[in-house]
Order: sequence, then structure tokens, then C-alpha cells
Amino acid sequence: MNIGLYFGAFNPVHDGHMKVANYVLNNSDLDIVWLVLTPQSPHKINSTLIDFNHRYKMLEIVCKKYKNILPSDIEKSLPEPNFSINTLNHLKKDTDTNNYSLIIGDDNIMKLTTWKQYSNIIKNHKIYVYPRNNYMIKSKLTHENIYYLNAPIIKVSASNIRKKILDDKTDNLKIDSKVLSYLINNNIEINI
Repeated sequence: MNIGLYFGAFNPVHDGHMKVANYVLNNSDLDIVWLVLTPQSPHKINSTLIDFNHRYKMLEIVCKKYKNILPSDIEKSLPEPNFSINTLNHLKKDTDTNNYSLIIGDDNIMKLTTWKQYSNIIKNHKIYVYPRNNYMIKSKLTHENIYYLNAPIIKVSASNIRKKILDDKTDNLKIDSKVLSYLINNNIEINI
């Protein structure tokens, strides 16, 4: 099975995340996409995140609407900070016949050479790159395993969503209504 790993803090999960996952699923050889919830990104050490369990519950809520997009909490059991190569190595056991690909934004492809064992990732895994704010115009890392998608740019930001929620501006948030209800009903503390 070809599995796409879309890593993220999903703080919180929003419509943009789901559109990207759905687009890549429908425009690649992937059979399924896992939204891999990251407890702590090595590139965002000082960020304030909503509790992992709440973020995972919100992923579960949203993924119920999709057949081949599933939440994954695999990184919860792995040492922090969560490096992609460690997760890939953990998944790719000797008996595992799945092919794992990464789904990343073009802002991250520019930083890929700073990732732990990035050359190993590129050599052994396909990487699907979706556009974010025209970063691809500035830099293109090329390799036979890197696929730049001609996808629409989705301008949704989790930090803007958190700010609007804090300002009580919850109209047209680009977030699933059940996720918003979950945030409100559970009195989840939100930080920008």
C-alpha cells in the first residue's frame, strides 16, 4: 500500500489541511493519507500547542468525513523532538511492505536540507510538494523522488484561526464546525 504521511501540529486542524490531503490523494499514486500528529516539531521548539490529545480528537472528528484520510498518533510513542526520519524508520520495519511518502509544503522543501538525514529521506521515499505562498518560485530542490504538485494555493493559517477564536470572530473560520464546537465545549486554552 502507498501511504502518504502528512506531518503537522494541526493546531488546530483546518480546511486547508484537509484540502491539501485530499488533493494529494487524488493526484498521486497514494492509496491513503495519514495525518501524522506531531507532539513537538524540532523546528518549532518554542511554540505553544493545544494539548496533543485534544488535537488528535479534532483530527478524528474531521477524518470521519473522508474515506482514505486517517489520523495517526504514531509519533506520540516516539522520542521527542520528532524527526521525520525516526518516524519513517519506526514505520518501515522488516516485515512492513508499505511504501511511505511525505507530503510537505514548498516552504518546507526549502528547509529540507536542514532535516536530520534528509538525503536518506529523499533517496528512499517519494516527497509530494504542494505550493504555499509561491515559495517554489524562489527555490527548487530536484530529485527523481520529489514531485512538485500543480495544486491551488490554499491560504489558511492555523495561527490566524487561533487569533480569530481568541478575538471571538468565529464566522468563516475555515475550520470544521464540529472542530470549533469541540474547542469551545471543552474550554480549550488557545495561544497565538
